Amino acid sequence: MQDFTWDPQQYTVFADRRARPFRDLTARVRAADPKVVVDLGCGPGNMTRTLAERWPRSRVIGLDSSADMVETARQMAAESGPDNLSFEQVDAQSWQPDAEVDVVVSNAMLQWIPDHRKLVAGWLDALRPGAWFAVQVPGNFAAPSHATIAEMSRRPEFTEALHGVLERESVYTTHEYLETLITAGFEADVWETTYSQPLAGNDPVYDWVRGAALRPSLQRLEVADRRDGTNLQERYIEEYRRIMRESYQTYVTPEGVRLTDYPFRRIFMVGVKSDLSPSI
Repeated sequence: MQDFTWDPQQYTVFADRRARPFRDLTARVRAADPKVVVDLGCGPGNMTRTLAERWPRSRVIGLDSSADMVETARQMAAESGPDNLSFEQVDAQSWQPDAEVDVVVSNAMLQWIPDHRKLVAGWLDALRPGAWFAVQVPGNFAAPSHATIAEMSRRPEFTEALHGVLERESVYTTHEYLETLITAGFEADVWETTYSQPLAGNDPVYDWVRGAALRPSLQRLEVADRRDGTNLQERYIEEYRRIMRESYQTYVTPEGVRLTDYPFRRIFMVGVKSDLSPSI
């Protein structure tokens, strides 16, 4: 799925804005008293914790393929609980829900897995009637912040270093996600939202994207620089920042704070397996 490592500290920059889609997603999950709740791609665990607090009698498990993310999440749980929260290092592509799982949540993770619709279909089939499934993926790949990553990977000076890096995440249409849920026997709720996000800082779009979408490219360029004694990463970052400054509108508040308007589209799918479930 990924050939790069995560930086939990950088990922939590703009933590509140990254958390908003998670909150909007899980607000549509109406499980009353689930036995086991799984957060796939839990990252540093800060949002998984909200599930443990919401369902204090449930066993809430955060799963992530990144050892660094899991370690950060475990430290958080050890320091401040709650007791029903735990974390494990697991690759989502090898995971299957068992009979006790009542809720599966995945926030901004599946876009890293090509053809993940097939994987999702297997999970939906394994879940019991009454179980809930909730996923959010970014749908911002036509925006300058993401389209520029693909464009720059094809430039001659970067092509060799970035060969094989995923140019864009794998995301389906709302219709395809709706079909996936309905075909599996789920009552489905699929929608999309564009968040208009005013971000502060000199290069806030770069700061946002380097926490996730830009990370594979930056790590590949870092490896190339160490191997060949070049400065590709520095040149790449300078050019990317320049394009972002020209691509997004900025405002200045009455207090003199400079804000950049960074719209970000998200796709949501929520379903409950029919037969023993209430209508959503």
